[in-house]
Amino acid sequence: MSPEETRGTVFDVQGYAIYDGPGIRTCVYLKGCPLQCYWCHNPESQKPGPEPAYNPRFCRSCGACVKACPQQALKMDKECKVVRDYDKCLACGACASECPNRAMEIIGYETTAGQLVEKVLRDRPFFESSGGGVTVTGGEPLFQKDFLFAILDLLQKEGIHTAIETCGFFSKDLVKPLVEKTGLFLYDIKHIDPAKHEQGTEVSNERILDNFRQIEALAGPERTIPRIPLVPGFNADYETAKAIAGFLADAGHQGEVHIMPYHGWARDKYEKLGRLDFFRDPGKLAEETLAEVESVFSEAGFCPVAYG
Repeated sequence: MSPEETRGTVFDVQGYAIYDGPGIRTCVYLKGCPLQCYWCHNPESQKPGPEPAYNPRFCRSCGACVKACPQQALKMDKECKVVRDYDKCLACGACASECPNRAMEIIGYETTAGQLVEKVLRDRPFFESSGGGVTVTGGEPLFQKDFLFAILDLLQKEGIHTAIETCGFFSKDLVKPLVEKTGLFLYDIKHIDPAKHEQGTEVSNERILDNFRQIEALAGPERTIPRIPLVPGFNADYETAKAIAGFLADAGHQGEVHIMPYHGWARDKYEKLGRLDFFRDPGKLAEETLAEVESVFSEAGFCPVAYG
């Protein structure tokens, strides 16, 4: 199969992004992730395929979606809101097609790498005027590795700068070809302690840290930016910051480190997906904690940049 014909699942494409690599960028969000971070701010990215969502705030209780569902997976509850039987639902999109108020939607759609690249190339003038490009994120882009490599190949042929935002949990065999096709790595480092990492993400971190070392060695610090999601009760403390800074120094990193403070904006997303029971709010990050963490990385010789 040619790169143009390689298929994958996307859940969003956002233009004019300025925090995900140099210049003005277009961000492509792929579905699927091997981690299950309890603070995830993009829960719609976790599952690999298209999935249904329902926003009760937009619902007018007209019942059009209930009538349209061929699987009879929807019904109205006593409060005239829609209830979905997820065991019956096939995410066919019939409910979304019939909903007059956009309360129903299907998140994620299949496309080819060729169609996707054709779409993002409409933003080429912004890339050329600003030194920008395309950032592929998710989810975890390497969850759909064939699709990702096809996208990178096509963008490389077009002379577009590429970046990926990755959790680092992928086969070590992919490191070398990935470095050959990717201009910049935005690489999540969540914790150094493997047990604590597993408690927060449901996977250990040995593979993640090993892959970071390899990418840092092959691509160099100028093409690698560590990103630390700073989560209260998980890694937002002095000792953890010191451990991460020490790891980065040992790996040979220099320059920027992105600090990404936790926010609780994803609650509505969990509700729309019918997963509100899984939403865990670690609480607001204290300003003094952020300042302390930034000082740790500054004192270690890095340039911390806080977002959010």
